[in-house]
Amino acid sequence: MGEENFPGQFKNLEDKIEGLVQTYRDLHQTKSGLEARVSDLEGVLKEKVVAEEQYSEEKSVVREKIEDLLSRLDQVLGSK
Repeated sequence: MGEENFPGQFKNLEDKIEGLVQTYRDLHQTKSGLEARVSDLEGVLKEKVVAEEQYSEEKSVVREKIEDLLSRLDQVLGSK
Protein backbone atom coordinates (compact mmCIF):
# COMPACT_ATOMS: atom_id res chain seq x y z
CA MET A 1 0.00 0.00 0.00
CA GLY A 2 2.38 2.60 -1.16
CA GLU A 3 1.60 6.23 -1.75
CA GLU A 4 1.51 5.62 -5.48
CA ASN A 5 -1.64 3.52 -5.00
CA PHE A 6 -3.38 6.08 -2.77
CA PRO A 7 -5.44 7.69 -5.59
CA GLY A 8 -6.66 4.28 -6.66
CA GLN A 9 -7.63 3.35 -3.12
CA PHE A 10 -9.40 6.68 -2.70
CA LYS A 11 -11.31 6.13 -5.94
CA ASN A 12 -12.25 2.62 -4.79
CA LEU A 13 -13.53 4.02 -1.49
CA GLU A 14 -15.53 6.71 -3.32
CA ASP A 15 -17.08 4.07 -5.58
CA LYS A 16 -18.07 1.93 -2.61
CA ILE A 17 -19.60 4.90 -0.81
CA GLU A 18 -21.52 5.92 -3.92
CA GLY A 19 -22.77 2.35 -4.22
CA LEU A 20 -23.90 2.36 -0.58
CA VAL A 21 -25.66 5.69 -1.00
CA GLN A 22 -27.45 4.45 -4.11
CA THR A 23 -28.42 1.22 -2.33
CA TYR A 24 -29.77 3.28 0.56
CA ARG A 25 -31.83 5.45 -1.81
CA ASP A 26 -33.18 2.38 -3.59
CA LEU A 27 -34.12 0.70 -0.30
CA HIS A 28 -35.70 3.89 0.99
CA GLN A 29 -37.78 4.18 -2.16
CA THR A 30 -38.78 0.52 -1.94
CA LYS A 31 -39.71 0.97 1.72
CA SER A 32 -41.88 3.97 0.87
CA GLY A 33 -43.63 2.00 -1.85
CA LEU A 34 -44.22 -0.93 0.48
CA GLU A 35 -45.57 1.36 3.21
CA ALA A 36 -48.01 2.85 0.72
CA ARG A 37 -49.06 -0.64 -0.36
CA VAL A 38 -49.59 -1.70 3.26
CA SER A 39 -51.71 1.39 3.83
CA ASP A 40 -53.80 0.60 0.75
CA LEU A 41 -54.26 -3.01 1.84
CA GLU A 42 -55.26 -1.94 5.34
CA GLY A 43 -57.94 0.28 3.80
CA VAL A 44 -59.22 -2.58 1.66
CA LEU A 45 -59.24 -4.85 4.70
CA LYS A 46 -61.27 -2.34 6.71
CA GLU A 47 -63.80 -2.13 3.88
CA LYS A 48 -64.07 -5.91 3.76
CA VAL A 49 -64.52 -6.12 7.52
CA VAL A 50 -67.37 -3.61 7.34
CA ALA A 51 -68.94 -5.51 4.43
CA GLU A 52 -68.64 -8.79 6.36
CA GLU A 53 -70.31 -7.23 9.40
CA GLN A 54 -73.16 -5.94 7.22
CA TYR A 55 -73.52 -9.36 5.60
CA SER A 56 -73.70 -11.02 9.01
CA GLU A 57 -76.35 -8.58 10.16
CA GLU A 58 -78.40 -9.11 7.00
CA LYS A 59 -78.03 -12.87 7.33
CA SER A 60 -79.28 -12.69 10.91
CA VAL A 61 -82.31 -10.59 9.89
CA VAL A 62 -83.15 -13.00 7.06
CA ARG A 63 -82.82 -15.98 9.42
CA GLU A 64 -85.20 -14.33 11.91
CA LYS A 65 -87.75 -13.60 9.19
CA ILE A 66 -87.58 -17.18 7.91
CA GLU A 67 -88.01 -18.54 11.42
CA ASP A 68 -90.99 -16.22 11.95
CA LEU A 69 -92.58 -17.34 8.68
CA LEU A 70 -92.02 -21.00 9.54
CA SER A 71 -93.56 -20.43 12.95
CA ARG A 72 -96.61 -18.80 11.36
CA LEU A 73 -96.88 -21.67 8.90
CA ASP A 74 -96.72 -24.19 11.75
CA GLN A 75 -99.49 -22.27 13.54
CA VAL A 76 -101.70 -22.27 10.47
CA LEU A 77 -101.09 -25.94 9.75
CA GLY A 78 -101.50 -26.88 13.40
CA SER A 79 -104.86 -25.13 13.71
CA LYS A 80 -106.49 -27.18 10.97
